[in-house]
Amino acid sequence: MTQAQDINIKLFSFGHSFGVPKTVDLLYSVRHFPVPNIDNYQQYDGRHKRIQNELLNLTQYEDKLKTIIEQLMNFIHEHNKNSITLAIGCEQGRHRSVAIVERLADLLGTT
Repeated sequence: MTQAQDINIKLFSFGHSFGVPKTVDLLYSVRHFPVPNIDNYQQYDGRHKRIQNELLNLTQYEDKLKTIIEQLMNFIHEHNKNSITLAIGCEQGRHRSVAIVERLADLLGTT
């Protein structure tokens, strides 16, 4: 099992203010990343294209995505698991973490 499509990869976002999930294989935080620079951004979440475009075009988000994918591939190669759970958190779990999870799902071909 060396390819991501051979393994069930569960991706989810969470809000640190609601607690950190306890049963995950890989855990990342983006709460120190900038919030969207969009007026009234609270009315949207990280699935909204304006939020995604604003955040995912920032270098630190691109770098974080590369790091997560690299570490995920290393984890897959080092562990013999059929299922991997990966969680990404920001303060409320609505914007930054959701945008990254959505992009990872696109890149990994998960739903």
